[in-house]
Amino acid sequence: MPRTRRPRDLPIEQMRDRMSSYIYGNITVLAAAIAVDPESIHHGAAVWAVLGTAVLTYLAHVLAHLVAHGLGDDDSESDAVRRESIVTIVRNANPIATSGLIPAVLYAAAWIGWLPAQWAQTAALVILVVRIGMVGVFMQRFSGKRPTFLGLWGGVVLAVVALVIGSVKVVLTH
Repeated sequence: MPRTRRPRDLPIEQMRDRMSSYIYGNITVLAAAIAVDPESIHHGAAVWAVLGTAVLTYLAHVLAHLVAHGLGDDDSESDAVRRESIVTIVRNANPIATSGLIPAVLYAAAWIGWLPAQWAQTAALVILVVRIGMVGVFMQRFSGKRPTFLGLWGGVVLAVVALVIGSVKVVLTH
């Protein structure tokens, strides 16, 4: 049975790509989660808004990386190396795709009447902000260091900046 690789077992560039994808995915889904209103939650549109944002951002990210990895392409790279590179790009972008899952489940629960729409939206926003806020701690752990208050504080600052970015995006685009 193959052993699952922990993030800190990965090469540093892969860890960086995954962390970048995690932050970017959560910020874009946060903006989508801010933009929905109770009516779109009641009609199910909110579920598709956050899932669509996550999946389309994931696809755009993978496409951009695949195109960028074609730069400087010479014929010395084997097909096996190219395939491995594609698999790595796709895998490193997974945090973008998964960032919309929890909000989508919450919005779906409200859509079918298990939760009030306002609770679902509040929970989705809080969870996304907390996920972003934990980045400082994650970075320290994945770097083999003990999490510190400074790492937590850096994550809190990042979460506030992400919330501002998401809010401004909503104001400018809706």
